[in-house]
Amino acid sequence: MRVTEVTKRDHVVDNIQRSSGKLQDIQVQMATGRRLNKTSDDPIGAARSQDIVTTMSSQTQLLQNVEDNIGWLQRSELEIGGINEMLGQIRTLALSQSGSDSNEETRQMVAREFSAASRTLFDIGNAREGKLYLFSGIKSLSPALKKNDIFQPAKVEKKGVVQKDIRELLDVKQFRAQFEGFSTNNYRIKVTKGGVWGQARVKISDDDGRTWSKEQTLRPVTHVFNPDGKFNDQVVLKFSDQEGRLGNVLPRQFDFNSEKSAEFDIDSLGILFPEGIEFVYQPNPEVSYNGSVNKKEALISNGLTIPVNVTAQELLFGEGENGVDTFSLLAAMERALLANDGTAIANRLGQLELAQNQILKQQADVGNTIRELYATQAKLENQQFEKERQLSDIQDLDIAEATVDLKVAEANNKLSLNTGARLIQPTLSDFLR
Repeated sequence: MRVTEVTKRDHVVDNIQRSSGKLQDIQVQMATGRRLNKTSDDPIGAARSQDIVTTMSSQTQLLQNVEDNIGWLQRSELEIGGINEMLGQIRTLALSQSGSDSNEETRQMVAREFSAASRTLFDIGNAREGKLYLFSGIKSLSPALKKNDIFQPAKVEKKGVVQKDIRELLDVKQFRAQFEGFSTNNYRIKVTKGGVWGQARVKISDDDGRTWSKEQTLRPVTHVFNPDGKFNDQVVLKFSDQEGRLGNVLPRQFDFNSEKSAEFDIDSLGILFPEGIEFVYQPNPEVSYNGSVNKKEALISNGLTIPVNVTAQELLFGEGENGVDTFSLLAAMERALLANDGTAIANRLGQLELAQNQILKQQADVGNTIRELYATQAKLENQQFEKERQLSDIQDLDIAEATVDLKVAEANNKLSLNTGARLIQPTLSDFLR
C-alpha cells in the first residue's frame, strides 16, 4: 500500500485535532467543575439528571409548603393556648362565686371579668396571620366570627290552627311580633286557648315542640322560658314596642315593664289569637360562625393532603349535640352573676368544663398535626439530600480523576504534535523560503 505525503498529513492533523479536542473538553470540565456540560457529553446521564431536577423542584415546593404550614399551625397553637388559659381563669372565678360565701358586690365585679373575656375571645377567634384569618377554614379572607342582631322577626305558623275555615282565611301579617334576646334554643310559643292579650293562653317549648311548659297568659311582652326545660336565656316575645316599630295598636293600660295585665276593653284590642297558632324562634346566638366548615389542606406528598387549620366552629361552638357554644355560656354566666344567682352559676360549671375540654381536644389535634409535618419535613429533606447526591454523581467532576486525565491529555497532545512534526517531511517550498 502506497502512503503519500497527503495521507500522512491528514492522519497527523486528525490525531492532533482529537488530542486537542480531548484536552479542551477536560479543561472545560476543570473550569466548570462539572462532568456534564452539554447533552452530547452523556445523553443518558443528561436525561437522568433532568428527571432528578424535576423531582427536586417538586420536593422543594412541598418542603416550602410544609414549612409555611408549620408556621401557620404554631401561630394557631399559640392562640388556642391563650383561649385555654383564659377559660381556666374563668372557671376559677366561677367556682369562687358559686358558693354562698360570695355576695352581690363581688359577683358584679366578676361579671365584668366575664364580659371582658367574651370580648377577648371574639378577638382571638378573628385572629389573623398576615391578611388571612386563622380560624375561618378555607374562607381565610373572611372573619371567622360575626355578632348577630338581638332582634329577630317572629315566624308565624298557622298550620296548627284547629278550625279549617279560620286557618285558610287567616292573614299572619296581622300578628306582627319580634323576639328580643340571644339563645341557641329552638323556642316555640303555641296558643292553646284562643283570645286577645290577657285572655289567650299559651305554652312554651325550648326544644322545637318536643316538650311544653304549663299554660300561661299571653301578654304584649311574653318571657320565653320553660321552667321545666333548659336554662333561661332571657328571650322575650314582643308584639309591639314603645317606639311603635311593629305597628300593633295596644291599649294604654299595658305596661311593658310589668308582667301584670291591667283591665281593658277587649273590643279595643282588635287582634284575636286563634287556638293552634305558633310563634317560632330560630336559634340566634350572640356570636355565630362566619367561616367555612371545610378546612385548609396542605399537600405533603403526591396525592396526599392533611388539614392544617382549626375552625372556630369546632373550637368555640363544638360539634354535634355535645358541642358547647362558649359565647352563649359566658353570656349566661354573666347574667347569673348580675342576678346574684349562685345556683345558676354552679349549674353552668359542668358546661364550662366541657368547653375547656373542647379547646384542649383541638389543641392536641394541632400539636399532632405539627408533629406530623415535622416528620414530613425531615423525610423530604432526606429525599432532597439523596437526589442532590445522585445529581452530583451524574454531573459533578471527580477533581482527582480529572487532574490525572488532564495530565494524560496534555502528554498525548504533545506527543501528537511531536510525532506529526517528524512524519511531515519538508517540501521544496520549505527550502525556497
